[in-house]
Amino acid sequence: MKKALFIGVLVVLMTSVFAQNKLKPVISSHNFSSKAELWESIGNGIVNYQADVMYIYGKLFATALMPDSANHKLPTLTDAYLYPLYNQFKKNNGEILPAYSGDIYLILNFTNQPVQIYKQLAVEMRPFSDMLSYTIDGTEHKGKLRILINNKEYLEKINNVKPSFLGLVGNMGDIEKNVDSGKMPLIEIDFNEITKWKGTGNIPFEDFNAIKAIVAKVHAQNKKISITNCPSTKTVADLIQSSKADFVSTPEATRMAAFFDSAK
Repeated sequence: MKKALFIGVLVVLMTSVFAQNKLKPVISSHNFSSKAELWESIGNGIVNYQADVMYIYGKLFATALMPDSANHKLPTLTDAYLYPLYNQFKKNNGEILPAYSGDIYLILNFTNQPVQIYKQLAVEMRPFSDMLSYTIDGTEHKGKLRILINNKEYLEKINNVKPSFLGLVGNMGDIEKNVDSGKMPLIEIDFNEITKWKGTGNIPFEDFNAIKAIVAKVHAQNKKISITNCPSTKTVADLIQSSKADFVSTPEATRMAAFFDSAK
């Protein structure tokens, strides 16, 4: 009995260590073209995503540009993101990444028609609702995937029609506003707003201290922080870790993830 209990505890500990070591502090901002790309991303330890979304003839597609033809091959949001994430969720008994207890983020860039996109999203998310973390009318459902939007005006339009399950991504100007972290769990900071450093050599000491101070202020509000528009270099990966920022957001997610394998 004691041996079985020890083995069980050991498996849990090993799984937890595996998950924490495998998870990379990267948000992929490249629009996936198929579920295979998302599964490959998970294999590289990347489980947070940003995608463009467009409403076209009654469906949501992962694109920022209207296709030239009705016979286009653009992937739907469900096929490229929701279904493969839900597949992981069910396969791992309610975990998208085994032994990882935090929220995983899917940030959506709505392309026009925010109310129409939201209504369709609500329909398409219904089969996956047990995977979602959300709060509506004071009722909280704790899942694993948190869907966010980074356009305040669009979210206001949506909420004027119907209270939404979407969270909001904040920016540099929101840091001093101290918005509730339940509504705004993530802050995105443009790399070029905080330094002129190009990602090679050593970052100026005063810039590094400024970034650390921003990260600490965001964390004090119980929010996470992502730095966007960064050069895809090992020195930037080192900066993310040494400053304790939570994420780097990049279309070159796999390239950046590899730098974190060797980052100290």
